[in-house]
Amino acid sequence: MKPQKQPASSPQPTTASQHRSRALRSPASRGYASVETSSHGSVEDVDFYSLRQARIREEEVARGADLRLVPLERELEGSDLDEKFDRLVEGERQRSRPKRKASKKPSVAKAPCAPCHYGLLFATLLLTVLSIPLVYSASTAIALENNGNPDFFLTRQIMFALIGFGVMVGASRLSSAQVRKMSWVLYGVAVLGLILTKFSPLGFSMGNTERWVKLGPLTLQFSELAKIALIGVMADFWSRAAKDSQRSMWPWAAVAVIAGIPLVLTFLQPHLSATLVLFALPVAIAFYAGAPRKHFITIFASLAVLGIVTISLCKTGNMPLMAKYQQARIAAHFGGDGKSEAKTSDYQKLQGERAIMRGGVRGVGPGASLYKMGHLPAPHTDFIYAVIGEEWGLFGTLGLIGLYGAIVFFCFQTGHAAENSFDALVCAGVGTLMGVQAAGNIGVVSGVLPVTGMPLPFLTYGGSGLICALLGIGLVLAISRSHCDEA
Repeated sequence: MKPQKQPASSPQPTTASQHRSRALRSPASRGYASVETSSHGSVEDVDFYSLRQARIREEEVARGADLRLVPLERELEGSDLDEKFDRLVEGERQRSRPKRKASKKPSVAKAPCAPCHYGLLFATLLLTVLSIPLVYSASTAIALENNGNPDFFLTRQIMFALIGFGVMVGASRLSSAQVRKMSWVLYGVAVLGLILTKFSPLGFSMGNTERWVKLGPLTLQFSELAKIALIGVMADFWSRAAKDSQRSMWPWAAVAVIAGIPLVLTFLQPHLSATLVLFALPVAIAFYAGAPRKHFITIFASLAVLGIVTISLCKTGNMPLMAKYQQARIAAHFGGDGKSEAKTSDYQKLQGERAIMRGGVRGVGPGASLYKMGHLPAPHTDFIYAVIGEEWGLFGTLGLIGLYGAIVFFCFQTGHAAENSFDALVCAGVGTLMGVQAAGNIGVVSGVLPVTGMPLPFLTYGGSGLICALLGIGLVLAISRSHCDEA
């Protein structure tokens, strides 16, 4: 009889534990896997099973158990150990693979420039373009009286604006390393120019001050260049020495020397407003760089004492190293004789306040200013804000304040997005310069501050101030552009 065939039994479903047991009996389950480990394409077996057993021994020792080999099947019942083993295997495979060399080829697609790049450029161009008709409106009377040509200051302001635009574009193409080097060059040129202003026949006097160097048809004011140069130099210095200031005083001594040279030379001209700015910039940049706060408490306390002493001595006319007209202005602001307004040194400020009050909310209209007709001694320079307030009213002055606020904001935003501390400090320094000068000029015209001769950035007539202001904006644009290119 033929043996009867047994009926084929239906396959039983395989459980998860049976799958695990089969996997463990397979060659790969013993912990061997083929991976590439060299650039020559050779293959070696990495004993993951031994690695796993070593890990189990370490865990047993940590739990205080005897050293014994725990069966892998029992240990793999825990999901936590499964995950650890998988991560161990994957990590060994990743380390065994040859590393790829990073591509040196730059990315073709570049990120678009940040909005602050365009916002800063727009606000700067708008203010500079507006300066042309505003200077013309404020200067026609004085130009006709002194030069016989009502367009005298208009043509020169247009020329200064065109040169300034060229300087801004050129500066915006610089790299961060080039800005570092150029800052020290500009610093040397500014110090040399300040020395020539005070101690050479090239120095040109106007009124009670000697602030310019006359080179043929050009009249240069090097204190304006010193402001921009000092920003770059201080940014370079503090980007390298910020950590040393935490445990040593030598960075402060170096700052006192570097910033003190142009500051003293500017004070001797005399030019009080520029001196105050040249003092404020290094202090502000040191603060932004993270210098110890205890030093700033000492600085501000010393300034408070110095201010009280200065005001007291100016009221008596005995303040050393200050010109008589400067002492008279400070004394007039802090308690001058209001009954003889026209005879006090506070006369300009009083006339500026009246011009703004006459303008009201809507202004008297373009070109219809009354106070520019001899009532304001400097309607196209230091007191152009008063003429703007008279002709364009509250709406016009608020618009200007908004533009200056936008410039300061965009400068600090660019610095916040910068890749290194030097770039960030340059942007913060330029923003501080624009904000301090705008606030100082508006404060003087509004009667909040004593008269110091602070220019209004981009709007005050003058080539040195306009070109140097556009140079500072160009440096910020260069940093913004480099950030966009690297993004």
